[in-house]
Amino acid sequence: MPEKKTAAKKTAAKKDTKAAAKTPAAAKTPAKKAAAAPARRAVARPVTRVVRPEAERAPRPAPAPREKREKAAPRPLPTAPAGHAPLIAADGTASGSLALPAVLATPAKRFATLFQAFLAARSNARQGTAATKNRARVSGGGAKPWRQKGTGRARQGSTRSPHWRHGGVVFGPNGRTYDQRIPEKMRRAAFAEAVSARAAEGRVLVLEDLKLDGDRPRTRDVVAWLDKIGDTGSTVLVWNELDEPKARAMANLQQLEVRTPGTLRLADVLACDTLLVMRPALEALAARAEIGAAKAVHA
Repeated sequence: MPEKKTAAKKTAAKKDTKAAAKTPAAAKTPAKKAAAAPARRAVARPVTRVVRPEAERAPRPAPAPREKREKAAPRPLPTAPAGHAPLIAADGTASGSLALPAVLATPAKRFATLFQAFLAARSNARQGTAATKNRARVSGGGAKPWRQKGTGRARQGSTRSPHWRHGGVVFGPNGRTYDQRIPEKMRRAAFAEAVSARAAEGRVLVLEDLKLDGDRPRTRDVVAWLDKIGDTGSTVLVWNELDEPKARAMANLQQLEVRTPGTLRLADVLACDTLLVMRPALEALAARAEIGAAKAVHA
């Protein structure tokens, strides 16, 4: 009997050890470890809004129709009889007319000469700076790519040959002049034709003086002065002697160019709508257009 009791005790102990092994770790941990776990925090739930229907908004009043500003009618330029040019006072008002020099008053109608002189002037202003590099100027290519024979490939002497990539250009531009020579008589005749054509259209105005208020005139003063003259459009002002403060005030105007009798080009006369000439500069323009003046200079 005592042997049976000891055997029963041993089997009960084994069962206890197996049950302890099967139980989870949480069951084994004491109450202290369970208390050390972080407690859950209560999160406040957002308050729900009650959406109420908004009151009907009053309709916006319709914007008042804008009145279209009517463009001011262009003021016509002052006129003068044939062979004369309108004379403009210092304040921009017309003060009569002035007889033009004979070389500027009567156009000779030399359209072919005018066209040829215009093309020559444009060609002379062109810069022949376009250039390419031939095989002598391209960097690299000093060594022979491969030996002459035995490779099975075509013989090559340089990697800068024209048929290679990054090679030289064969017949590209390499400095060219577009200058065209035109006789002095033709240049003078073309200039006289261009100015006289503008005078025949009533687009040559002679200025007695240019008066702007203050030591440092403003651009708006120049605009107001031009408005008094009329609808000049694209304008070239020929000044015998440049006044730096006044010329600086005119520099901001895109439709106004300032020239002297020596710097006035044929293209300027042909491109502008109105030619404003200071009275002292009128004789210089006539001397530039006079064909006989060339003989007098060379004599």
